[in-house]
Amino acid sequence: MASRPRGPGHRTDPDVKPFSSALFASSVACAIAGLPGPAQAADAGAASMSLHGDLMTPAESETTTVQGALGNGSGNGHEPKVIYLRYADGSETHTSNYDACNTGKVPKFECTFAPTLVECQRQIQTYLDAWYADFNVIFTLTRPTSGKYYTEVVSSGGGAWCKVDDKVAGVAPFLCNDLAGGVAYTFQGGRNARETAVIIAQEQAHLVGLEHTNNAHDIMFPTISSDTMGFVDGDSPVSGDRCDRETQNSYGMMKKALGEWPGGPKPSAFGCMEDTQIPSVRFLSPSNGDKKGHAFAVTVDVHDDCDVKKVAISVMPQGLTAVAMAAPYEWDLTGINGAQTITVTATDGSGRTGSATLEVTAPETREELGPNESDGAGGCSVASGAFSAAGLVPSLAMFLLFSGKNRRSRLRHVPGALTR
Repeated sequence: MASRPRGPGHRTDPDVKPFSSALFASSVACAIAGLPGPAQAADAGAASMSLHGDLMTPAESETTTVQGALGNGSGNGHEPKVIYLRYADGSETHTSNYDACNTGKVPKFECTFAPTLVECQRQIQTYLDAWYADFNVIFTLTRPTSGKYYTEVVSSGGGAWCKVDDKVAGVAPFLCNDLAGGVAYTFQGGRNARETAVIIAQEQAHLVGLEHTNNAHDIMFPTISSDTMGFVDGDSPVSGDRCDRETQNSYGMMKKALGEWPGGPKPSAFGCMEDTQIPSVRFLSPSNGDKKGHAFAVTVDVHDDCDVKKVAISVMPQGLTAVAMAAPYEWDLTGINGAQTITVTATDGSGRTGSATLEVTAPETREELGPNESDGAGGCSVASGAFSAAGLVPSLAMFLLFSGKNRRSRLRHVPGALTR
């Protein structure tokens, strides 16, 4: 398969010649190697830096966490994973599970390519956002208060404090599989934005289980290279294999481990400093054109680069409307009758709106129900219409329940949300 870098500055397929790789047991820790000859440094100073020897076998830990540190809270199984970037201030130590350097004080991140820390972070983040755009993961500069997340500590001045060679640009715990968390380190951050982003991305990818490759276009190339273009979507020879892999599709492995971004804007790592995009609304169920029974669920996925203020649903011409002020965005409808247009509109904190619309058809009579549909008589009502014996005419006593994923424990009324 031809190699296709994913990220900014797409180039033609590289001509990379594989060389034989030595096999290492996964228990080998931090074998330091020098710079290979063919590598082209990102700048003159990069010649003293290497990403060889950046894999460490983590010690066992009793620390456990729960999946879902951040995300949109939709509870629909599509929540993104989280990468917490900690730009060191020179004061903190780390003793987390799967921590490559769980002793010593982390040196301060020193930036030399921009006048302020925030501007340095923004330039670095531009590269990371491009390389991770297709993956179901978001970056944050604020430590999550709960749940499991990947951590990357970004510092300057080398890794002597972590007891590794100063030529090593970063380090990560590594077990050939996704650790679903853990702490990796960038030791040589701050010399330029692209170089720092490459180190961050490679060490984070080691947490996911990726090895080094011999492809100079790949993030996983073990030397800082001006040819690096992103995670390569193609089979690249593995360098220094520890996991019985002859080749590695870095892009494919990242997408498999992190999932595919479902679409729409991603939240900014810097929080809501500049609200520039409209909210994205996507129906998870039902599908456009579906024929449903009188009772069915509506579930949507909503994203915004800042915060979602509210999400409104309308069912017309049935005449039902409701507003949800927080995720999950899921409604159970009953008493639905005939052809209906369902519109969901999300509004962000700046007043920008985004919407999605679909058409569904419910039967006019019970006889019109399909073989796989139910009229919902025995189910859980959310938008409910009482039907008379003479026909399926909704009464005026209609109500709405707003339910989460676990309907038994999270079913609740939204007073006054349903109107006609």
